[in-house]
Amino acid sequence: MPEEVTPLVEQFKARLALPQRDQLGEGPVWDAAQNRLLWGDHASGIIREARPDGAGGWRESKRWTLNRPLAAAIPRIAGGLIVAGGTEIVQFAEDGTCTPFARIDTDSPLIRINDAKCDAQGRLWAATLSSDFRPGAAALYRIDPDRSVRKMLGGVTLGNGLDWSPDGAVFYLVDSFIRTLFSFDFDAKRGEISNQRRLVTLTRGVPNGMAVDRSGCLWVAATGGGNVQRYSRDGNYLATVEIATPGATSCAFGGSDGAELLITSRAGRMPEAALQMGVDPKMMDNDGPEAGGLFVCRTGATGAPAHAFAG
Repeated sequence: MPEEVTPLVEQFKARLALPQRDQLGEGPVWDAAQNRLLWGDHASGIIREARPDGAGGWRESKRWTLNRPLAAAIPRIAGGLIVAGGTEIVQFAEDGTCTPFARIDTDSPLIRINDAKCDAQGRLWAATLSSDFRPGAAALYRIDPDRSVRKMLGGVTLGNGLDWSPDGAVFYLVDSFIRTLFSFDFDAKRGEISNQRRLVTLTRGVPNGMAVDRSGCLWVAATGGGNVQRYSRDGNYLATVEIATPGATSCAFGGSDGAELLITSRAGRMPEAALQMGVDPKMMDNDGPEAGGLFVCRTGATGAPAHAFAG
């Protein structure tokens, strides 16, 4: 019998798009209605906006400093943003006004929202963590436009990146603490998940934020790995996009053609808990000149813009 052939992993290198020096750049989303990228420096409570500069580059066009926790900032259909942070979800007008919208119900002061994204129906899904990383203490929630909040999944330790397959039939969720990306069957009409299965466990870096391309492949930022890793819907490792710092944090497809993979990163030393998650001690520090920057790469893949919140 012929030997099994392992497919070659494509290699790409991202370039620095903006040298923002974010302490914890996270949550990039492409807002197609406004032709802009939104992301946050979650450690500083800053929401950033960037736009193409018309010459193949990017420019930061606006920023807002929030005096509140920040985990995600996503466009609203009605205008402005929906912002998740701590245990709260608020409506955020671009003049800086915040209006309470909903709250995650938890008895523990250690629980906070860590990442969030909207499905195609305009419902917000929020993954949490417990700051002591107690196994199974965190969860996944669904926040509907009518302000109702429902716990959809328990037993999570460090809930992180989430997204859906292009046909909306599969939901993906990262648990960073166990370095694993899970997939679920997704009932789009009812907003339900089922049939949880382990899709990928990373061996280099800790999986963080992620994006799904139009072909259904998954792009997962590997914190402490210095890259974004592409996997097929079956979990086969297909490609790597290297950045110039270990702390890759998340990614999104953007630009007018959806073909620019935009990658956020962090500056400074990662929390010591990252060692417990398996990060190589040599990859803990992010002190180079491009650490905390926004990176961009064209890989030939394209992705859809972010879904807006319907509430």
